[in-house]
Amino acid sequence: MSVYRAAKIRLSENVRPELARVCLPGPDAAVLGQYARMGPQLAAFHAFDKAHILMLAEEGLLPKADAAAMLRELRKVEQLGAIEARAATAEHMHSGEAILTGALGPDVAGKMHLGRSSGDLLAVSFRYTLRGKLLLVAAQLNELRQMMLDLVPLHIDTVMPGCTHLQHAQPESFAHYLLSWASAFDRDAQRIRQYFARLNTSPAGAAILNGSEFPLNRERTASLLGFDGLALNTRDAVWGRDLEIEAHAITTLLAGNFNRLAEDLMLWSAPEFGLVECADGFCGTSSIMPQKKNPNALECLKGVVATSTGYFVSTAMIHKNPSTVPVFEWVRSMSDAWRSYDEMSGALPLMTAVLGSLTVRAGAMASTAGRHWATATDLASAIVRSTGLPWRAAHQITGIVVRLSLEAGRTPADVDTALVDRAAIEHTGQPLGLDPAVIASAMDPAESVRRHQMPGGPAPQRVQEALALHAEALAADLRWLEAAQARVAEAQHRLEAGIDALLG
Repeated sequence: MSVYRAAKIRLSENVRPELARVCLPGPDAAVLGQYARMGPQLAAFHAFDKAHILMLAEEGLLPKADAAAMLRELRKVEQLGAIEARAATAEHMHSGEAILTGALGPDVAGKMHLGRSSGDLLAVSFRYTLRGKLLLVAAQLNELRQMMLDLVPLHIDTVMPGCTHLQHAQPESFAHYLLSWASAFDRDAQRIRQYFARLNTSPAGAAILNGSEFPLNRERTASLLGFDGLALNTRDAVWGRDLEIEAHAITTLLAGNFNRLAEDLMLWSAPEFGLVECADGFCGTSSIMPQKKNPNALECLKGVVATSTGYFVSTAMIHKNPSTVPVFEWVRSMSDAWRSYDEMSGALPLMTAVLGSLTVRAGAMASTAGRHWATATDLASAIVRSTGLPWRAAHQITGIVVRLSLEAGRTPADVDTALVDRAAIEHTGQPLGLDPAVIASAMDPAESVRRHQMPGGPAPQRVQEALALHAEALAADLRWLEAAQARVAEAQHRLEAGIDALLG
């Protein structure tokens, strides 16, 4: 029986089972599984109930004897399992009041909801619950970033082909490739930090629209719940939805980044490439083809961006309605956030483990790097430096060199002064007479990597410099995460100390 929606009050009958099974709040587990009955939010409701009761007592809005009785009962419930007890009531956000009504009667328990609404109960529970999941994702992302940085020094001299359009482009190092993902994951970490600052403000006391005419101490409740400030405008605190959409933007961008990394590794693990190989423990085989080694982990990781995008789009569509219309849709969309972040919390450690056990075939990378004219740009650059020709003329001459070689079945290693002169005569009417040593250096993939000395480039010195910058960024994010986790933990201690003082 609902503590506020009883038959013969405003409505003539109780909720029918067909509605209770399907419609949120509180669908049957067959509808949402582990996310039914607002399961992920029950801890937030429990903390909010205690903080609100304590604040009411401290502000003289609730008799201290009644507050003490309720807080003692909630602590008694904790000893037996507060989440389980709340879930058993099927009262979701009002489960605390339902438990206290059963234990202490409505004359006492009925006072706890003073100044609150289902609106701020839901808004607080969303931010409180997502905050914990966001900090977990941040920690797991930091572990992935650390793994990436640990691999970089091992591969500074691992020369590999760089590709665009799935065609060989320019040689790079595997270390430089890894740092490109370190850059992407650094941005993901920045987004998490920036989002946390917006998310971790308290809607408590906003009720459903205008707050309360009772003098609630919103700052005290925020402090007890570990929020860093107030979501000030009482209407926006409950009805603002951009934070919920942004929650999915965070996971979709992050999933998109490691999806592209997984796509590359899966492609390179094919026998036709043979550049990397996943550990057997992250692979499957075939029930009919005994030779198969399928990179199952990479396939699973690739799929995360699809589900993240689905949650993102569905949440955005729910909140396209007039600003105070979607209520039950809003509640349902919360479960999409829990699913998305829980899936991300499984994917990030998997990506870290795959990278940590990855076999990198440096020999295959090196032999492939110079096989398909990836150093043609270097030859054009050498022509410019040696002859003073305009870049475009050097570019065209080099293109002719490649065409003539392909027509004659010659490889990049076969390029010599005579071939370059033939191409130059075809384009300009004059030979160039390039030194064979200049040509050999230009066509060498390892030399090509070392020559690219621009900041952020693949030259070993530049990679070492970039590695240090990424390490600094990770260290700063680790410090931030530790401080954020500490503030949340301190708030939990503050809440329990406040209850102890009241009970004492």
